[in-house]
Amino acid sequence: MIEQVELKNYGLHSNIEWDSLGKINLIIGENSCGKSFILKAIYSAMRTIEAFGRGQNNKTPAEILSDKLYWTFQTKTLGDMVKKRL
Repeated sequence: MIEQVELKNYGLHSNIEWDSLGKINLIIGENSCGKSFILKAIYSAMRTIEAFGRGQNNKTPAEILSDKLYWTFQTKTLGDMVKKRL
């Protein structure tokens, strides 16, 4: 079970910190505010933990996460997903 989520400068969001999550949590917001983006980021992180935990991969967790993010978001570069400061 996911107990905490923290994202910084990621996508449309500059800072997200959620603590004490329950078994069921809702993300509510208007269209195009980044709800799916957050869910995809959490999915990618969980799949990375799962893949690394199997021990059958010679990649580091950062390399696995990079692959998961790339294939989940289908972006040209991972840098496109980071919120750029002006």
